[in-house]
Amino acid sequence: EKEEEADIKEKVSHSTAVTKQHLVQWESALKRNSLPSWRELVKAFQAAVATAKGEEETDLKYCIVDPDMVNKVILLSLGNTSQLLHHHLGDSPTASPKWGKLKMSLKSYLTSLTELLALLTSDDVLCAVMRHCKAMLSYYAAFSRLLKKYIKQHIMVWGSKAELSRVVAFTCLQAVVKKMPVFLEELLKKMYTEYTKCSKMMSPKSRDNIVLMRNCLVELFKINPSITYTTGFLYIRQLAVTLRSVIVNKKETETVYNWQYVNCLHVWVSVLADCDACLQPLIFPLIQVMMGTLKLHSSPCFHPLHLHVIRMLLHLGASTNKHIPLLHPLLEILEFCTAPHKAPATKPIDLTCVLRVTKGYKKTKAFQEGVFELTYELLLNYTSQLSLSISFPEVAFPITVWLKKWNKRCTIPKYTGQIKQILEKVDTVSREMTDRRSSVTFSPKDLEKVTQWESELPESALTKYFNTWLRIHRYFSAKLFP
Repeated sequence: EKEEEADIKEKVSHSTAVTKQHLVQWESALKRNSLPSWRELVKAFQAAVATAKGEEETDLKYCIVDPDMVNKVILLSLGNTSQLLHHHLGDSPTASPKWGKLKMSLKSYLTSLTELLALLTSDDVLCAVMRHCKAMLSYYAAFSRLLKKYIKQHIMVWGSKAELSRVVAFTCLQAVVKKMPVFLEELLKKMYTEYTKCSKMMSPKSRDNIVLMRNCLVELFKINPSITYTTGFLYIRQLAVTLRSVIVNKKETETVYNWQYVNCLHVWVSVLADCDACLQPLIFPLIQVMMGTLKLHSSPCFHPLHLHVIRMLLHLGASTNKHIPLLHPLLEILEFCTAPHKAPATKPIDLTCVLRVTKGYKKTKAFQEGVFELTYELLLNYTSQLSLSISFPEVAFPITVWLKKWNKRCTIPKYTGQIKQILEKVDTVSREMTDRRSSVTFSPKDLEKVTQWESELPESALTKYFNTWLRIHRYFSAKLFP
């Protein structure tokens, strides 16, 4: 203790300790927009950040002995700097005649401010500092290295902190793109890389954060379609090369069958689901990659992953008005549910956060029921989407044939009863569609008239049944997996 006191005294002898009198004096002067007082405050702010970092030996003018003084100096700096700088430098800082006099002090302040971001643990304080950083963006723009540090720190917050901090960090990054569009491509690549790092694992706790990050990325990708095309081409090709290397070189499927790969696919599905015409050429390669992912390994252990990919394909097909043949993958999964599993009963797991299960769990009734419920939902979704097409009677024929054959093989009454309901709805919609189109005056080659006719169709019986079933299913799932 005596040695520590001696060190503090030695530190104070070299530097001036910040006192309450200093703060009162600076606060009073800052109300008059005093530049000399602000420069002194910047030096004290540097000392506060150095103290927060735990640096003991510094050659700064000021030092902080009282820990409570750190917060007071930081609050005083955050509360007055932006207003004072705007008063003296205006809206175009570098064009102001005072820029030369304030440049070095401002650079020191921004450096310490960026360092402070990396030290904060409280979400409320972190959000307040990030909002201040956003207000200081015009000044960051004058220092390219500091701006890169600004981007790096906010991306780290966006990828690792609580939800509110992530949202505020994203708004700060959005502000960079709005003010300096030239940084968009670089920012997209860095954020995408951070997303891939943070999406290696999925759990009920981390799912919301991954979805938030994905939505943020999609929002930025909408800004400039031409940059999105070049970036999307690069990363979709990367996914395709990874898949090809697994197939050709017979590598382990885990190279592709992992959350990082699946979440990357999900980003591009979300981007292309609502895209401009210039991005349309990317849709087919993405579908090919996803279909290849489905066919890579057919083991029932990977059925949760197969269902994830099919769900994404359904979303992409519905959003882009493209037919993706998914009947065969769905029926392959249904084959797993033809005979009851007799392994000891176990607690059901949330398959929406799982990609594969163990060989032991694969044989349980809980897993079989979970797989059937999800497959049934996707099959309903698939037929519901098709029911809005003028060609539904023809498309429905193979679906009806395959499902009837499956019903004959299945020995579980609960499952056959549910499939019969789909068959009844399919038959009803086929008859209605046949009656409706019997009175049309255009031919199949009149695509515009066909599209207009389809857009005027009322909600089908399949769609109504699917929406009702989905509400009930989600209600019970929320109770089962709160």
